[in-house]
Amino acid sequence: MGHGDLCSAHEMLWRRQRDAGASRAEFLRTAPPAGPGQEVEERPCQICPDRPARHLTLDLCHHHQFRWYHHRDRHGADADFDCWLADQQAAPGYGNCLVQVCPDLADSPLGLCFRHDRSYRNQHRPGGAVLPSQWGNRYERTGRPTPVEYVDESAFRRWCTTAAAVLRPAQVNLRGLHPLLRAEIQWGMFWHTQRPYGRWELPPLQRLVNYARAHGLRSLTDVGWDDADQRKAVTREGVYIAQAIAGALHPLYVTPEETRELGCILTEHFGRKLTGRAIRIDLTGVSQQWLRDLTWDHLVAILRSPSCPRSGGTFDDMRRAGLELSTFLELHAPAQGHNPRALTAEHMHQFVADQRQRERDGLVSLAARGLHGKPSIVTANTRQRVFHRTRRLLRGALESGEAERLGLDRAFIAAMPAPGRMISRARPPFADEVARALAAENNLGKLAETYDPFDRGLRDAWETIIVTGRRCSEVLKLRLDCLGRYGGLPMLWHDQTKVGNYDQALRIPERVHHLLQDRQLKTLALFETRNNRPPTAEERAQMALFPTNQRNRNGRTPLSYNWFHKGFKPWIDELDIGRWVPHQARHSLATSLLRAGASLTHVRRYLGHVSERMAEHYINPRELHQTGEKSQVASSQRRPDALEGYYELAV
Repeated sequence: MGHGDLCSAHEMLWRRQRDAGASRAEFLRTAPPAGPGQEVEERPCQICPDRPARHLTLDLCHHHQFRWYHHRDRHGADADFDCWLADQQAAPGYGNCLVQVCPDLADSPLGLCFRHDRSYRNQHRPGGAVLPSQWGNRYERTGRPTPVEYVDESAFRRWCTTAAAVLRPAQVNLRGLHPLLRAEIQWGMFWHTQRPYGRWELPPLQRLVNYARAHGLRSLTDVGWDDADQRKAVTREGVYIAQAIAGALHPLYVTPEETRELGCILTEHFGRKLTGRAIRIDLTGVSQQWLRDLTWDHLVAILRSPSCPRSGGTFDDMRRAGLELSTFLELHAPAQGHNPRALTAEHMHQFVADQRQRERDGLVSLAARGLHGKPSIVTANTRQRVFHRTRRLLRGALESGEAERLGLDRAFIAAMPAPGRMISRARPPFADEVARALAAENNLGKLAETYDPFDRGLRDAWETIIVTGRRCSEVLKLRLDCLGRYGGLPMLWHDQTKVGNYDQALRIPERVHHLLQDRQLKTLALFETRNNRPPTAEERAQMALFPTNQRNRNGRTPLSYNWFHKGFKPWIDELDIGRWVPHQARHSLATSLLRAGASLTHVRRYLGHVSERMAEHYINPRELHQTGEKSQVASSQRRPDALEGYYELAV
């Protein structure tokens, strides 16, 4: 009926045992049945087919239920239910429930089902509709029609017209909705079942339906859900469901050509989903139509290309470049930049000078905004990205002939300079005192106790990152069956999604192997606690080693980096050792491997880099030599099996 997966009787019983210290897994194994509950469909009385059964064990309506009780009390142990049942006569029903959206049968001459009758009483009986006292004995037993008394019958009828549907087990009542809205919700529920994670509870969904019915909504796309009263009536989860369905419907309601006119891009039109980004890329901030169309065409060409990036960095940079150029032209160009034929090389020179001045003085951007709408500061990195993307955009228009069609001056395009050498600063490895602090047992214990009180695996993930040098996301996304022994050696299987290497094996120490084995047992126990059974072989193959507890009943969704960072960053701040990030453990391991005698090629292979140039980004042998340390670089003739000693020494 409500949230979770227990009926109301077992929910109350579980709360009492939970307060007494019992575990949920033990409760689910030992809890006795609580009797029949409410079924999905209404069941008729086995004597009166036009009346609903109130006693689900006997399948009797309210009237015959008490007749059987009276017969049993009179005859005691001699009362035979089957013989009594054969002598009973069917009574006429009361028709359907008067509430417009209710599919159930009425339970009394008042004309309401027992659920809406209870709701009517809870709302202090609008219209004052009541039945006479002792109506069963005075009227029904004698065969006379039972009168209904009203204080205001029209008010009662209005209540029946506007009353919301009541909750039924495993059902959502869509009666009375506009056909389009009903189809949207039905499609949205089906669409959600095709997603690999997440769970929608039915009570918030029913409240959403009730609100839409009461306010005459025609489509979920017509509501912004920004009003506080709307959010209060629908609840936060109901608003989330409405926004999720509306977002999924948007690509179905508009074509790519229409989004070009609207000034946005829906990545699902091209079968793409950028990591950590919404499906909508907003370009409405680019006010000039010609510039917005050029940006749209350029980004769509990237989405359609086979080498489209998975992350959103390319699209963010191009959008920022378009916003910066658009805002500058609106302030300084003739006709606010809407006429491309009026633009000259001088306008581009002014734009370049403005960007460089903002970089030099640390001024805010013209248009770009950061988190929570805070103005973004122009840095050398952001200025270079703006130059790079603006140059690519305009040069692409020149090569395609679009610039000539628009009448855009070639000198305007040529005046955009190259961005120069992109600034890339490598993070240093952990200093010795920092490394000791990050690996100290008391500090690791504080990390687990203070910032991971529910033992989701924050400490285990961090220790694995330190020892293996894997990227943080690679550790958090480990599957449950990621461990194995080959030739007696413990191995860790993982995916290096950033560089496209999947099912990669890594030699790990025994201590890390035992650590992750314990985590496997905890994850399996968590699954059994949630589902009252162990996972099947198919479910186990899809489970995460570090599952999140948010909408993750099957355990497939791993912890996010944001969750990890929310615990790791305050822990670092509390240690008072400076500003450090988890990725620097990767730099530290690379440096340790080099000191242990591994070559640059060996470091690249161990860390999973695509090239030795990337490995050089993590370690710089010249810097080690300048600090007086001897770099023991292995020769190319050294046998590969000698790497085992390097790795063990580095660990």
